[in-house]
Amino acid sequence: MSTNQIHVYTCARSSDAARLQNDLSSSPEIADGTFGLTVLWNKPSASIAYSEAVDTASSDILVFAHCDVYFPEQWFKRLEWEVERLSSMDPNWAVAGVSSISSTGQVVGRIFDTSLEPLFKKTLGVFGKALKEPVPIVSADELVLIIRRKSGVSFDRWLPGFHLYGTDIVLEAEKRGYGCYGLDMPLIHNAKAQLRLGPDYVQAHEYMVRKWRTRLPVRTTCVPLTTNKLICHMRVCGCAIRLSSNNQHTLRTELRT
Repeated sequence: MSTNQIHVYTCARSSDAARLQNDLSSSPEIADGTFGLTVLWNKPSASIAYSEAVDTASSDILVFAHCDVYFPEQWFKRLEWEVERLSSMDPNWAVAGVSSISSTGQVVGRIFDTSLEPLFKKTLGVFGKALKEPVPIVSADELVLIIRRKSGVSFDRWLPGFHLYGTDIVLEAEKRGYGCYGLDMPLIHNAKAQLRLGPDYVQAHEYMVRKWRTRLPVRTTCVPLTTNKLICHMRVCGCAIRLSSNNQHTLRTELRT
């Protein structure tokens, strides 16, 4: 696979410029120009920005990443290998994630997240299940999404804000009969701790519940998609740690095995 077959996109506000420069833009294979990066500035929603990116892209593998993600040395070389392996396993795949929820409900794919370091002290902020091979998933965290452009799967422009578009595109691919997989692609997420969710998350959550009502419930890395509004309300009211804590012991055990 040639390097021009992979391209990276990120959404950023003007206030994110320093973070973008320190993290995503400093990733070695982006900084040296081996792989291209397009910054989508001050867009009204991630889904609008990324659907436009898909429409105008020429590369086959599109990587959508948060601007506070750092890809370590050789990460993209590993991605090329993973894409080739996945394409051999399932020529009909469309979406892959690096921190995802498997069909059995496990968090799969290891990452280091600075915002979760206080929660996962024994692993120093590393969490997620190591994988020997790609596994089917039902949702993916938006910190990094990998889309196979020729599948024709894209983002829903009507999904408001900057949340849950990872889960949405997985479900869109699933509905069309494409495969979605979790990969083990360790990276660094220099996120800020977020102890509660804002009204923008509630808006996105409500949209997703309406859209996918017949598919619910769906587990995500944040709040499950369900018609039970209490679960989302708890997170908005400041009970943000609770959901993650339920999986904490399991994740720590998985990292030790």
